[in-house]
Amino acid sequence: MTEAYFRWQSVCVTGGSRGLGAALSRRFAGAGAHVHLADILDEEGEALAGALRGEGLSASYHHLDVAEEGDWQKLVQDIGARGAGLKALVNNAGLIVRKPLAQTTKAEWDRAMNVNVAGVFLGMKHCHGLLARTAPSAIVNISSTAGIIAHGDPSYTASKWAVRGLTKSAALEMVKDGIRVNSVHPAMIATPLTHAAPAGHMEANRFAIPMGREASPDEIANIVLFLASDAASFMTGSEVTADGGLTTAGVAHMRAQAQQGNVRA
Repeated sequence: MTEAYFRWQSVCVTGGSRGLGAALSRRFAGAGAHVHLADILDEEGEALAGALRGEGLSASYHHLDVAEEGDWQKLVQDIGARGAGLKALVNNAGLIVRKPLAQTTKAEWDRAMNVNVAGVFLGMKHCHGLLARTAPSAIVNISSTAGIIAHGDPSYTASKWAVRGLTKSAALEMVKDGIRVNSVHPAMIATPLTHAAPAGHMEANRFAIPMGREASPDEIANIVLFLASDAASFMTGSEVTADGGLTTAGVAHMRAQAQQGNVRA
């Protein structure tokens, strides 16, 4: 059902050039959508859009800094010029400031909030008309397990909790226009962003996740595709956690690890 659902429809994916965003762009294009791939990584974005077109799929690249309102206005104009409206918006772009509270500068805090929170706000605000024109339609906001529990990066944690709340508020406001709004909360994903983390980060996460591994981008992309499709037609304001059991485990998983002798300092 999801494969046919997006045929001849337009979908916008922010941060769509690499990592999870690239997997999302490829997954939606494979499901028949024209993907408006939006990012600040122009060279990578153009290359991916070109590769998708070379495979007989439909995609276009658009420069977009999600924190810049003018960029959103330009993107909406470009999408509107195609006359197809917008069936789904995936607010995926984000960044992490890997610093404790006392070491985070005001500029770093502001950048995290501008990209991770204001970027989602601006996307929903400016794409609302396109989505309403093509209703029933959907918005999927990519949050994190950091929006469910605390992580060690306070600016990132605060921003992802904000995305969770913003999603619920927008869902109430947009339901009358036939637009569903849901959030996805992944644990660690195997992407360049994760691989750039400090030494020991991935190992520690695998230890804490009951499944003992990170997600692949395709695993999360499948969930996003479901939420954006009519298969999830009665879901709005929901938070979907895809974390290999991380937020469910609590002390139980750690206790089991200790009993098996897998104790970490």
